[in-house]
Amino acid sequence: MSPSRSAYAFLFVFVSTLVATAQTSSTAPQASAQRDPQALAILTQALTASGGQSVVSGIQDFTASGNITYYWDSVEQGTVTVKGRGLHEFRIDATLPDGLHSSITNLTASFQKNPDGSISPLPSQNLVKPAIATCPPLQVLAALQDTSINLTYGGLVSHNGQQVYDVVEQKSFSATSDPAGALSSISKAHIFIDPNALTVVGILDTAYRRDGEAGGFPHETQFSAYQSVNGILFPFSVIDLIAGQQTMSIQLTQVTFNTGLTDSVFE
Repeated sequence: MSPSRSAYAFLFVFVSTLVATAQTSSTAPQASAQRDPQALAILTQALTASGGQSVVSGIQDFTASGNITYYWDSVEQGTVTVKGRGLHEFRIDATLPDGLHSSITNLTASFQKNPDGSISPLPSQNLVKPAIATCPPLQVLAALQDTSINLTYGGLVSHNGQQVYDVVEQKSFSATSDPAGALSSISKAHIFIDPNALTVVGILDTAYRRDGEAGGFPHETQFSAYQSVNGILFPFSVIDLIAGQQTMSIQLTQVTFNTGLTDSVFE
């Protein structure tokens, strides 16, 4: 059975990994992390394949457009614009037959704008995760630069019919900001990297319920159809799955970088 429209409530718990923490703990001292040399080496190779540190670190913002399909109670298709700024701000605007659906995450809030003008909150866990699900090179760069992120190498694993490197990341927080380890648990993700092309083919983490109920669901974003844009390898195909069921696919047709997006775009 296809996921219901309620899947949209946590669809935008955007994958995976890295450095954005809840505002209340972002300035707290971080705990020391363990960083496996083999995991670091693989991520460094992936970053180099994506364009290199100097090129990727020059991404201030990006805007991408194309087509989107949602697999709700019925299949819904439309056009999409995706915008990201830094690690913490992300916006997706999908124009469907019933109107504009927007999902926005910024430093202090994560919410959904509906075609009727109403606003619905999205899971608070979004504030602990990065908000850049369609740009894996930025996530790899963040994992390398943020020394409070634990990195371990999970070996070669089978993923979507191919053997891939599995690099596991999990952020360390101070005991003061995360006494029960909840934030650290939320940040855990598996980064799957093609050992030949050295591109990120998937990021697996956990999706959470908007209604606050306990527990989560396996959530994966898969990336393919990489193209070089201004020297940066960017995936033009993005597929989202929750509990193994496809919930969304995006096929991009255009990507631009550094157009001067401001905080106001993500409010």
